[in-house]
Amino acid sequence: MIQIETAWLLLLPVLFGLGWLASRWDLRLESRMDERERMLQQRSTFKGLSLLLNEQPDQAIEALVKVAQLDPETVDLHFSLGNLFRRRGETERAIRIHQHLAGRDDLKPRDRDHAAYELGRDFLRAGLLDRAEASLNQVGEGKYSVPAKESLLEMYQVERDWKKAIVAATELEVLQDKSHQTEIAQFYCELAQEALRRKDMLDAEQSIDRALQAVPAQARALILQGDYLVAMDRPGQAIEVWSQVAEKHPAYMHLVADRWMAAHASVDKTDAGLDHLITLLRTQSAGELLDIVHKHMMLIRGPAATEVMLVGVMQHTPSLTALSKLAETRLALAEANGSPERVADLQATLGLLKQRTTTLARYTCGNCGFRARRFYWQCPGCNHWEAYSPRRSEGVAVSGPSM
Repeated sequence: MIQIETAWLLLLPVLFGLGWLASRWDLRLESRMDERERMLQQRSTFKGLSLLLNEQPDQAIEALVKVAQLDPETVDLHFSLGNLFRRRGETERAIRIHQHLAGRDDLKPRDRDHAAYELGRDFLRAGLLDRAEASLNQVGEGKYSVPAKESLLEMYQVERDWKKAIVAATELEVLQDKSHQTEIAQFYCELAQEALRRKDMLDAEQSIDRALQAVPAQARALILQGDYLVAMDRPGQAIEVWSQVAEKHPAYMHLVADRWMAAHASVDKTDAGLDHLITLLRTQSAGELLDIVHKHMMLIRGPAATEVMLVGVMQHTPSLTALSKLAETRLALAEANGSPERVADLQATLGLLKQRTTTLARYTCGNCGFRARRFYWQCPGCNHWEAYSPRRSEGVAVSGPSM
């Protein structure tokens, strides 16, 4: 027994040495396998890039997918290539790449959300709005949830699907901890305007109420509320509502001034309505409100009274619009008095002034600077809401009456 135990003791160092050699051999094999995988990965990457350069995108995508399977970190390469294709306008290629990524089961949840988001942007770029909506709605909570909702909100506005836009904006408020009540109020105003157009009074009333809940005393909602009351044959109440616009948002009164005068006429208070608008001209004379007041003043009180009013306007807030209207009024007086020479002079002056005011008069977006002849609640250039100043720019103001 003693001899057998001695033999085992002698074998122990030999066994230990054999184990050490085996482990070194395994490490060498593992290192060779890693090297082979790296070479295979590099070869697949170069093959994919070569296929892309040779305009073989399908085969290139297959090659790059093999790279991603060998090393998950190369998923970023796919995203970069997809975004590159989209920027170049090659939307179909971008869609193929992002569809491959979105269809993989081995991606991390964050990468899967990223793929769904990028695929949604591809579909938006391609004009495939239904598929874009489906893809963007697959994005879960995480890094890409906010940009996905923002893309959905933008898409719903393009589609004029205001109900879905309200839902998206409300969800964004929770995700961003940021108010979107201004946009939500405008979406309800759009719904109210559509309802008034199709004479659905109940829907119009509810949408206006919700707009005012989102932004109390909002100018557009008050204007629409007055329109609703007129449609319901309640002009007196409409005047009360529009009086809030005159008090709180006087710069927007030109949007409702004609309807304001019609409502006053229906309750036999035309002079009172006109006097209220004339009072507003002390601060709102350089814009469309003066055009409207001038029109009603000429019809109701005649050119002589209109001239007196315009001289007063030119004294406290001179503008090219006021000067042009003064020339137009004095031309009417000259024609009535039979003064051919005066008429000719005023016609020439009026022609120059109208050309100047037509060229300069523009509404300007405070966000992107887009200029337009008419007022928009949503800028057609940058799509921002309430970015347009309600006051029309006219270039330099004039110093006073010269005729």
